[in-house]
Amino acid sequence: MAGIKDVAKAAGVSVSTVSYVLSGKRSISSKTTDKVLRAIDELGYIPDASAQKMRGQLNHIIAISEPMHEGVNQMQYSAYFMQSAWQARAAGYDILLLTGADAVADIERVTHSNLVDGVLLLDVEEKDARVAAAARYHKPCVAIGLPENHDDCACVDIDFVKMGRRTADRLFKLGHREVALLRAQEIDYARHAGYVLLFRSAFLDRAREIGLTVIESGSVDNATFDAGEFVRDLLDRDSRPTAIVNQAGVNILNLTVTALLAAGLSIPDDISVLSCGTFMREEPMRRPVSEEPFEPERLCSIAMSTLVSSIENRQDIAGKVTLIDPEFVDRGSLGLAPQNLGFSSDGISIPAPFAVGQMGSEISSSTPIVSACEGGGLEGELMD
Repeated sequence: MAGIKDVAKAAGVSVSTVSYVLSGKRSISSKTTDKVLRAIDELGYIPDASAQKMRGQLNHIIAISEPMHEGVNQMQYSAYFMQSAWQARAAGYDILLLTGADAVADIERVTHSNLVDGVLLLDVEEKDARVAAAARYHKPCVAIGLPENHDDCACVDIDFVKMGRRTADRLFKLGHREVALLRAQEIDYARHAGYVLLFRSAFLDRAREIGLTVIESGSVDNATFDAGEFVRDLLDRDSRPTAIVNQAGVNILNLTVTALLAAGLSIPDDISVLSCGTFMREEPMRRPVSEEPFEPERLCSIAMSTLVSSIENRQDIAGKVTLIDPEFVDRGSLGLAPQNLGFSSDGISIPAPFAVGQMGSEISSSTPIVSACEGGGLEGELMD
């Protein structure tokens, strides 16, 4: 990486002249300034934002990396950003939001120039390039999420593995033996959103262990999901599911709840609904749904506290992992499994349009059916 001496040599001026051009502390001729700036561009030199500061002095700026992508959940995106901003402000720091597609390059630009004191990563994926490159930032780095490779970055997240296993146990304890999993949007699976994959894998694994049959939905997309077809497929099964576990967003869930009610089903008397790894707070719902939600306020508080402590106390936090227990929010949509299942889709008129997606009927790599098996019992007592 080029240094200030390289710039001075290329421009044919002294190091102090380059420094004055960058700081603006002295008047330098336009001809000389142009030569210095041209040399900076040609060499790719990144000025050190703290070069004129006392050694060890902080900028009190934290970079928040939250790249924008297709299908972003605006409510969730805003919640994490706002909570991070509030927590940073409370600690005496300003924030610099990085939203570009080349996230690693953006982070390196602001860390190598010492513009920021630390980095917070949001919307973390299973194989996250930003986390993998954390050692190159030379600044404390905290991710809200738990990617596969996190040796050089601290991680803070909800324990989605515990959430998945506990959800299976909770349903089994209430007498449910066959349930449906309404997947998150396919775009979240395609980009390997960490929390989506962790919950699904843990839920299906635990279901196999305890003998809970899981019927997984087909692909889910906001623009094409057909809630009416989804519900009809459930009702037409010889042994229909008595509960739905939802990973999708509020729009998909609202359509599904509306279709269930239109089919004459009562929640939770006829069918239970539980939403996991979602953020329904203050969202308009057709009917309140019990949830194991995201917790932006709690996660951002822990993450920012970890980051600021590392910055100010020079603590090495690389590889540190903090997982918090999932919270269960009871909104009355989860109940005992019904004993008499006399429903079918015959003669039921379900309003349209609701969208595409069809129930999987065969085991496949993308939409598996978890068959009932002899289980090994539940994992302890569930906490409400």
